[in-house]
Amino acid sequence: MQIPFLPATPRFAMTATFTAFGTAVGALAGSIPTVSRAAGIDNFELGIAITLSTFCTVTMLSAGGTISRHASNRMVLLWSLPLFAAALLATLVSTSPWVFYTVFLWLGLMFGLTDVFMNAEGSAIEVEMGRPIFSLLHACVSIGMPVMALAASYLSTAHGTWATGLVTAIFFVIAWLLVYANIPARSLSGGRSARFSAIGNKTPLVLLGIATGLIVAAETSAILWSAKLLDAQAPELAAIAGAGAAFFGLCNAAVRVRGDMLRERFGDLPLMIFSLFVAIAGFAALGLSQSFAASVASFAVVGVGIAVLVPCAFAIAANHVPGNRAAGISFIALMSAVPRIGAPWIFGWVVTVTTIGAAFGLFAGVLAVALVLIVALRNLKS
Repeated sequence: MQIPFLPATPRFAMTATFTAFGTAVGALAGSIPTVSRAAGIDNFELGIAITLSTFCTVTMLSAGGTISRHASNRMVLLWSLPLFAAALLATLVSTSPWVFYTVFLWLGLMFGLTDVFMNAEGSAIEVEMGRPIFSLLHACVSIGMPVMALAASYLSTAHGTWATGLVTAIFFVIAWLLVYANIPARSLSGGRSARFSAIGNKTPLVLLGIATGLIVAAETSAILWSAKLLDAQAPELAAIAGAGAAFFGLCNAAVRVRGDMLRERFGDLPLMIFSLFVAIAGFAALGLSQSFAASVASFAVVGVGIAVLVPCAFAIAANHVPGNRAAGISFIALMSAVPRIGAPWIFGWVVTVTTIGAAFGLFAGVLAVALVLIVALRNLKS
C-alpha cells in the first residue's frame, strides 16, 4: 500500500511518527493552563497528576523489552498511535479533576509505549542505513512540539481544547497510515540475547539511566510548566503562553537537525557533557528571570542544551543491547524511574511554597548531578 504524494520509506514513516509525538507534547504544553482551569486543578494537584502520569510512562518504557519479545515494533505502533490520539483528546476536554486524572494516566501509558517502540524502530533504521539519523528523527519531535504549542495556546483559548485535539489527531492519522504502509514486521527478539539478564556489565547503563531520568525530568518540566510560568508573569498574554515551549522546541529542533553531524564528529558522550553545561546555564537563568521576554529567551537556551541529550542516551543504550534494542532503552528507562517520577511532584510542591521560576532554578542543580554521572560514564568507557 502506497500513500499518494508521500515517500514510501521506513525512515519517512518514522519521521511522521516522531512528528506526531511532538505535536502531542506541544498540544498538551500549550493547553495546560486552559485544561487545568477547566478541570478545576491547582498547581499542586497538577504536579501530582504529572507525577502519576510519569509513573505510567516509565512503567510502559520499562516493559518495552518484554513486549518486544511478543510483538513487533510495527504491531505495537499500529495499536498505540490511535489510542494515544484518543487519550490526548480526552485529556484536553476534561472538565473535572477525576476525569482529568483518569485520562491523564492513560495518556502517560501511551506516551511511554509509543516512545520506546518508535525509538527502537528508529535505531534499527539507523543501523540499516549505516549513518546517524537518530538526532534528526528527534528533531521532528522538537519541530512538531513548538508549532502545536503555539497553535494550542491560541486554539484552546479561542475555540476550545477540542479543536487542539482534533488538529493533533490529523498528524496521528498520517503517521498510522505511513507505519502501516512502510514499516516491516521485523522478526521478534528472542533467545537469551533479548533478555535483561543477557546484559553483561550493567554499570554503564545504570549511570546512563539515572542521568537520563534527571535530564528527562528537567525537559518535561520545561515543556509542561513553561506556559504556566509565562501565564503567571503576564496573564494578559495568555493567548501566547505557549511561546516558552515554542522557543524551547524551535532551538531544540535547530540543534537536533545538525545533531547527527555533531554526534559523528565529537561522539555521543563528549557532546552530552558540553550540552549539559548549556542546559544548566539556561535553567539557572530561568530561576533568576522576572520578565516574560527573559523567560522565553531562557527557555530557548534550555532547548539548545537539552537538544541532543536524549537522542545520544537512547542511541548508546540501544547499541549496548543489539540483540534487543527496545530492551536497552527499557533498561535505562527503568533506571530513570525515580527522578522522572519524583521530579514532577517535587516541582509542584516547590511551586506552592515559592514560585514557578524558583522551581525551574532548582533544575540547574539537578542537571549538575546528571553531568557528574555522564563524566563518570565517559571515564568508565575510556
